[in-house]
Order: sequence, then C-alpha cells, then structure tokens
Amino acid sequence: MAAVLDAFRFLTALPLPPRRKDGGLAASVAYFPLVGVFLGGSLALADWACARAFPRVSHFLSAALGLAVYALLTGGLHHDGLVDVADAFWGRRSREERLRIMKDARSGALGVTALALFLLVELAALYALPARVAASPGYLRRAALLVFPVLGRWVMCYLCVRFPYARAEGTGAAFIAGASYTALGAASAVTLAVLAGCFVFVIRAPLLAAVLSLSALAFAELAGSYFNRALGGVTGDCVGAAGMLYEALALLLLASRVPELLLT
Repeated sequence: MAAVLDAFRFLTALPLPPRRKDGGLAASVAYFPLVGVFLGGSLALADWACARAFPRVSHFLSAALGLAVYALLTGGLHHDGLVDVADAFWGRRSREERLRIMKDARSGALGVTALALFLLVELAALYALPARVAASPGYLRRAALLVFPVLGRWVMCYLCVRFPYARAEGTGAAFIAGASYTALGAASAVTLAVLAGCFVFVIRAPLLAAVLSLSALAFAELAGSYFNRALGGVTGDCVGAAGMLYEALALLLLASRVPELLLT
C-alpha cells in the first residue's frame, strides 16, 4: 500500500499525506499503470457527464474538459517534462547543455510551442474518438479514455526499468536507478488486464489490444534508446515526455480507421 501511495503522490496532484520515511520509491514504479487506471476512469466519468449534460456537443466539450481534468489531476507534471525535453532536444546541443536545459525551471519558446501543438493534437484526437464501431456493440470511446493513460504510464515504467539514470543525482534517481524488472512485470500484468477487459471482453477486438501493446513496447524502446544515445540514460523529464507522446500516439491510433479495420 505504501508503494501504491508513493506512485499516486509522484504522478498526481491528489492531496495525499506526506511520506513518513525516505527510500523505497523504486517499488512504486510497479503501480504506475494503476495511476493510469484512476486517470482514465476520471476521464471516462467526465465524458459520461458531458454526454448527459451537453448531448449536442458532448464530444467536443468532453475533449476540452478531459484535457483540463488530466492537467489538474497530474499537476501538469508530465506537461512540464514535455516542455523541458522539447527545449533541450530541439536543435544540435551537447549532452551537458541538454541536461542543463532540462534542469532549468524556466520554459523556452520552443518548449511552449511544442506543448501547444501537442495539446491541439490531443484535443483533436479526443474529439475524433468514435462512441462505438460498427462491428462491435461495445463503446470504443470510453474504453479508449480508460486505456490511453494506462499505456502512457506503462511506457514510463518501461523507461525507468530498462534504461539507466542519466544524471549523477536528481529527483528521478529514486525511481529510475532502483527500478527492477519485477516492477515492470507487475506493471505489465496490470496493463494487459486493463487492455483485455476493454478490448477483449467489451469491444471484442483482441487484435486491437495486441496492436496497442506492441506499439507501446516499440515506442518505449525507441524513445529510451534515443535518450540513452543522447544523454547516456534517461531523466524524469524524458520519462514523462515519452509517456505523454505515446498517449497522443495511442489516441491517434484509436481515433483512426485502425479499430474498424481490425474488427471487420
């Protein structure tokens, strides 16, 4: 339970009691997807409320409200990581310069521009998510809202376990340096259970679950390998940015014709 609370303390802005002891944060990596379940459930609930209150324009309001709810619940933590990574990696810079830029609390124009474009893409993808697909009686939209934050946090867990920490010390060291493959196995079990529940028993699209799983694995490995070559490892900003970028990719995939094609 302590590790679960640590995961929620780090990845959300919920008003939880402070930790009573130092150390042990690496164990919380296993429960990152559980935080995704909470976030995805909150988004699905907001979508349901919009459908009841604003039936004529529910999808657009749900997309905007979903982004607001997501930012409030996470405290903008991963948005900040995306801004820092964009500032650091946009252009030719040395490893030391990139690490210094990501450590700087200020946001540059490139990072702000990247965040604005990212939010526009997510808004459009959330708006475009279909309520259902013709070949399935299940509701694709609600399943997608539940699943994409889970997959994003699994990507974060993968980077924490698979790649070393790029700095000598820092906030992310407690999570990344000590994370084990046992934690990744537990996180994978939770993620696969959520995918199976949504896309095997509800939507009845096991191929879609497989595509999402493999795309998350491929993206995590490619992103982590890129950061490892550029920095000699990953940082907390890299982990958060990779998770956010995969979430956008998953939303685009779910809003495309791919689910329909896999069901026909």
